[in-house]
Amino acid sequence: MSWWSEDTAFIEIFGMNHLIYILVLTISLITLILFRDKVKKNRKQISAFFLVISILQQILLYSWYIFETGFNISESLPLQISRISTLLGIWFLITKNTKVLEIMFYFGLFAYGSFLYPSRIYPIDHAMGISFVVNHTITILLPFFGYIAYQWRPKFQGVLKAYSFFLLYFVFVYILNPLMDGNYFYLKYRPFFQEWPDYFYVPAVLSAVFIGFNLAFVVVRSIGKFSSK
Repeated sequence: MSWWSEDTAFIEIFGMNHLIYILVLTISLITLILFRDKVKKNRKQISAFFLVISILQQILLYSWYIFETGFNISESLPLQISRISTLLGIWFLITKNTKVLEIMFYFGLFAYGSFLYPSRIYPIDHAMGISFVVNHTITILLPFFGYIAYQWRPKFQGVLKAYSFFLLYFVFVYILNPLMDGNYFYLKYRPFFQEWPDYFYVPAVLSAVFIGFNLAFVVVRSIGKFSSK
């Protein structure tokens, strides 16, 4: 069963499946923005919809890991950035606590990277392909949803908070991965710079993430100021 098998081949960069994933995200994001007035009016129903879809995605994800891989802890734990972002999103949808978005927004930047350069991702007709596109699309949409429906706005303190959490996360998985042959944060199967030694790769990642978080803050705040004029 290719739609379920762990042995199904991963997608090719800019192949048909990759383009479908990008199209799904683009249409979803454009729809959310174009119908922002309706989003404001129906935020409770939309929150409930996102919540149900997110929970179903989690059930699909961990069912696959249990029944197909025997829940191999080197891959199955909720320790990828995307899985942490999903849990943060579920917490936001349940509590409506917009402070969660201060971290989720910046962690969600990695979801953009996954769409642009998918690493070890299954096709759209595979169970894990469906899980991927649902997970990462909702992760990207929720900060926009919070911005539109709950008047959430990013603050510079959020950059520092998110980066502090990221540092703790990175140190944790960096130590944990060798103990269980794990690939959390894709440190074992790097999407790029595979030949770099850790003493080059780790500082480069930490610097790039810090710069990326700050750039995202500047861009969003600039867009917000422009749109308010």
